[in-house]
Amino acid sequence: MGKIEEFAVTVSAALPEVAALVPTGPAARLGRWEAVRWYRDEDMSPVRSAVHGLGDVFAERLLGALELALDRLSVPIAPELVAGLAQPPDRQFTMSFVVRDGSTAKAAVSIVDQLYPGAVDLVLELVQALRDTASVPDATGDEEQIAARHGAAHFALAVVVSAAVVRSLGPLPVAVSAAVVGVALGAAVLVLPDVPKPAAYPAAVLAKRRAEYRFPQWASSVATVADHRFLLTEGQVPADVDFSGNGLVAAVAGGVAVRTGLAEGRVPVSVRVLAGAPEEVTVAGWDEVAEVGWTAPEGGGCLDGAQPVTGYLPGHRVSRWEAPPWPGEYRVRVHASGRDEGDEGDETYLLEVWPAPAEPEVVHKRTDRLGHRLRGEPEPAVRILPYAEHRWIYKSPLQVAATITVVRGLTAEEVIGALGGRPLEVAPGGVGHQPLQAVLAVDDVVVVVEENGYEGSDHVKLPVLSREGRAGSLYWNVNANYRLMLAEGGELVFRGDPLHDAGAPHTEDLDFEDYRYRHAMGLTVISRFVGRGFSPADLAQVRESGLHFELVD
Repeated sequence: MGKIEEFAVTVSAALPEVAALVPTGPAARLGRWEAVRWYRDEDMSPVRSAVHGLGDVFAERLLGALELALDRLSVPIAPELVAGLAQPPDRQFTMSFVVRDGSTAKAAVSIVDQLYPGAVDLVLELVQALRDTASVPDATGDEEQIAARHGAAHFALAVVVSAAVVRSLGPLPVAVSAAVVGVALGAAVLVLPDVPKPAAYPAAVLAKRRAEYRFPQWASSVATVADHRFLLTEGQVPADVDFSGNGLVAAVAGGVAVRTGLAEGRVPVSVRVLAGAPEEVTVAGWDEVAEVGWTAPEGGGCLDGAQPVTGYLPGHRVSRWEAPPWPGEYRVRVHASGRDEGDEGDETYLLEVWPAPAEPEVVHKRTDRLGHRLRGEPEPAVRILPYAEHRWIYKSPLQVAATITVVRGLTAEEVIGALGGRPLEVAPGGVGHQPLQAVLAVDDVVVVVEENGYEGSDHVKLPVLSREGRAGSLYWNVNANYRLMLAEGGELVFRGDPLHDAGAPHTEDLDFEDYRYRHAMGLTVISRFVGRGFSPADLAQVRESGLHFELVD
């Protein structure tokens, strides 16, 4: 029997006692562990990098559970197995390093790694070589119980090996138990992703997913587009998909494929999962809406056809949205926007999923040219949207929140005075969240940009700005607040939201129910009312050379 085989016998004998001491929670977390791309400093070993990527509480909890037992644990190791380890260099530098570490166990790994180069690498090599001695193929129970047995056994293996190697090094300027646990933890999280789970684990995971699944669900995600499509499947990737039926979505093996305008890349997708069919069909704000049914062999389909994640990365549970995890018949209603614009557009999708018996596919809305082509229908004429010149706002820094005011008839100084601004004494970036106004005189109007204020949309100040002509202001923010105001000759002409409030001029051809482009529509109304709009060049100029003012209380 070789030295490694003799060591395996010694390790196997010590495993049960150590495994029994590992708390269920941390053990289960280790048992679920998945591969991680660790950040690695060139001066760090893989084990040290791994353990430093973990939370302090996790490491300290394991140290606390095993610390007393490790004082009694003696694991002999053949001198031949540790003969190649280098002797320690100067210790003073290492001690200064450990003071900055928050976890005792993690700091101890740094000490060992620097004092005895190669020691933690040897622990990793031995744990990898002996991993079969910790196998628990017959583990049974629920998901947590199986994961805990699996994780405890392999962490115990790493602890026993680490104890043998660390104790062979000689005196350390750190608690031996902390070094043993720290090195073992780093080795365990590197080895466990490649260790097969117990045979009963997949079924236990499925049972847990089903027990925890709830209706309704809502998720916002991003789907990967390849060959003009993205998938919602159980892992299957179809070679060819026929979209000629409805021009948008087609049932495939284990799920559905959605046809995109984008050839390759990523598109935002929102998903709703319901216990039954949606009460209403939402078509406002979408170009195409169609629905089909599909048969789920097992359930739990994911965007991109990826399998659900059930493991752990450092410090947090990683989950991915999935379709209902039961086999059966389902239906999906797909809403699409922006497909005709290809790479330059803003494609977005909404998928509504619910259990339902098989029924024919349905097209609820058909307006984009791509859908017509795929269905073999004559394409509609290319339509220039009346608000097209202002859609740039959605690709600008102002897309989330801003107030844009355009004034005709006053000078920049008069506008600033009416809004209550005073010159900045510092650069615009140095005032934190103080409301600012950036003012630009361009052509024969004055443009005011407020990225974190809304004085221009004040119902008292805007009429003052219009005393010698006209003024328009649009305010929006991330909370869906929206206010359009128009004034002429010192009097308000309109104040409110054209979606809800009547009387806004120049809105006859603008559909404010289309929530996608309400900012652009509001700016279009201002352009028509005042006689000049707000352009990307205006924004660039106002940021570069405009006058910046802060508000005076």
